[in-house]
Amino acid sequence: MNENDNETETLAIDLTRPLLRDGPKFLSHKVLVVDDIAFLRPTITAMLFCVIYIVVGIFLMSLATYQLMVLNKYDFAIFLGGFGIAISTFGISLIQPFLSRVSFDRKTGLFNNHKDRDVKLQNIISLQINNKVIQRKHALNYACFELNLLTEHGRRINILNHNDQQQLLQDAELLGSFLGVEVNDCRREIVL
Repeated sequence: MNENDNETETLAIDLTRPLLRDGPKFLSHKVLVVDDIAFLRPTITAMLFCVIYIVVGIFLMSLATYQLMVLNKYDFAIFLGGFGIAISTFGISLIQPFLSRVSFDRKTGLFNNHKDRDVKLQNIISLQINNKVIQRKHALNYACFELNLLTEHGRRINILNHNDQQQLLQDAELLGSFLGVEVNDCRREIVL
């Protein structure tokens, strides 16, 4: 048996590469720690952004009902109702990720984001901060930041993604001290 057969293969992980391509131009979540649970709480601004779509959609559906019942304008009522349903559905689909709570629970020893399979907290070796530029065809480019976790098995999972750099740094330090892991700052200098 050769000595090299016992050696495990090491994989290089590019920590400077962002996990997500896109990102919001507003603060979407903050990290909160309560007792043995750290979780992401959506900001009021993010929730209002989603609720506006739902309210506008409901208003258009009510206006469609009025057009149909009072004014007997069937074509216009169908158009308004369909458009209202589409906008409300879009708002509901936007708000759903905010309602599922991403959590780090010390009692169960698990990280759960309701998308990926659960990760044992003991397998999390570090947190990582990345930056990127979001490029738009018909709007200004803007900086965005990611907070990712890195496991001992080489998995990287996104935790936060928004453009408030100071809040992300605070959240990373809070979460790093909660988990007892280091925070790696992998931000690069980016010129917009």
